[in-house]
Amino acid sequence: MRNIHMAEWILGLVTSRDRAASTVGDLLEEAAGRGTVWFWSCILRTAASLVWSGLTANPLRVIGAAFLGLAVDIVASLLFAALCGVVFFFVAYNGHQLNLGSVWWIVALHAPTLVISVWIGRMLARWAPGRELAVCLVYGIVGSVFNVAMNIVSPGGLGLSALLVVFLSDAAQRTPVLAGAVWGRRLRMA
Repeated sequence: MRNIHMAEWILGLVTSRDRAASTVGDLLEEAAGRGTVWFWSCILRTAASLVWSGLTANPLRVIGAAFLGLAVDIVASLLFAALCGVVFFFVAYNGHQLNLGSVWWIVALHAPTLVISVWIGRMLARWAPGRELAVCLVYGIVGSVFNVAMNIVSPGGLGLSALLVVFLSDAAQRTPVLAGAVWGRRLRMA
């Protein structure tokens, strides 16, 4: 069954709340004769169209913000890796055993990465108001291409199937960036 609030939320990610409510209302009137599948396909096509128009309205700004976000991501990742190296060195230097399989280490290594990704999403939303999801899309594509390229030129390289896994897992890791951008957009529009 159609969920009006969900449809308004989806369109509210890429346009104003008033315009989203108006669009959903218009589509609901037409959906009475066309069905649920038609309604949801129209919602998704409208959202994609609005993201595309956000990209094409000022492509240089969107691409520039995406590359700036990637630079921040790289620097933050390098700083975090250096910090982890220092912590591991001092723990091992003091004679303590490292149990890297414990839950504490898994959380300690992944929580900052999640926080950094959400923070980058909020920054992208601030740098490209009104085009938040377009910037996130370009950021995700540029970041994934960068990671695949780095895995190709790394010593030893990766096989084709491993590169596909890297690309797909990297795309999944970009989801917190989208969440941060949505959060930033909601704060800006509130």
